[in-house]
Amino acid sequence: MPIEHQATQFIAHAADISRQHVPLSRKKYLTGAAWGLFAISIWAGWILLTRYGVTTSLSPYDITALRFGCAGLILLPIVVREGFGLRKIGFRLWAIICFGAGVPYVMIASSGLQFAPAAHAGALIPGTMPLWAALLAMYFLKENISGMRKLGLTLIPIGIVIFVGAGLTHFETGYWRGHLLFLTAAMCWASFTVAMRKASDAGFTALHAASVVSVVSAILYVPVYIFWLPHRIADAPMSAIVIQTIYQGIFVSFVSLFAFARAVSILGASLGASFASLVPALAMLAAIPLLGEVPKPADYLGIAAVTLGVFLSSGAYQALHQTVQQAFSNRAKKNS
Repeated sequence: MPIEHQATQFIAHAADISRQHVPLSRKKYLTGAAWGLFAISIWAGWILLTRYGVTTSLSPYDITALRFGCAGLILLPIVVREGFGLRKIGFRLWAIICFGAGVPYVMIASSGLQFAPAAHAGALIPGTMPLWAALLAMYFLKENISGMRKLGLTLIPIGIVIFVGAGLTHFETGYWRGHLLFLTAAMCWASFTVAMRKASDAGFTALHAASVVSVVSAILYVPVYIFWLPHRIADAPMSAIVIQTIYQGIFVSFVSLFAFARAVSILGASLGASFASLVPALAMLAAIPLLGEVPKPADYLGIAAVTLGVFLSSGAYQALHQTVQQAFSNRAKKNS
């Protein structure tokens, strides 16, 4: 998910705690930043490629089948070795994880891209996911949100209203259908995120989760797709099928997870998550030359608010501020 950034924050939670008093060197920061930028480029690319696919030769049913058919085969050995994780985390968490990051999420998000531009998906899915996750965590995990995170969560809906305002008042564009689906997709992924926070305490790792989701989705969905669901894949160009299969099944499902895990292992979860705040802006800007979707002037203001909101709500501001303070403190000690 593309846009799966918040869900993998738990990967480096322990590392983040142990690193919070250790300043980052310039070399380490640049290395972590490179991995982070690589990961968010894949997530933004997922939005653009899926938008192109569902508006040309493929349907959301096809996109979902290609993604999980490929990822399921590649990640099957991990499930064979580690098992499905039911005994480790219990059926309830297991079902939420498979539902939140599996077929429903991909189907809903790709269906939304049939009705609304890629930039809207970039703002509404990764943009509102931290908001949904915070609300769910406050209710189910009794987490307290304070300080800059609260300000960030307030900025997100403000930016969304600015950004999609035309779709909220002009129903003839049909964008509202995509907006509702994007918000639903964000809530699905937020459910996965909150469930993974608890599952990680039981040793259910990000790679294991991605493998289980992909394999279970392939087992349950691909046969239904082949025999009962409508599909346009037989009429699609082979180049489109190959590109979508490789990107959806390999880059989105595995490579982006590895890249983000590398970023947060170097930078810590909060600083690593700060790069995810760039996804809305990156998707909007890339859609201009690649899809010909030119934003309106107000869109830039809305995206800026969403980007700042995601940056603050992820805890990245606090981590960056602490790192800068530590750097100045260490420099002062050396000079003295």
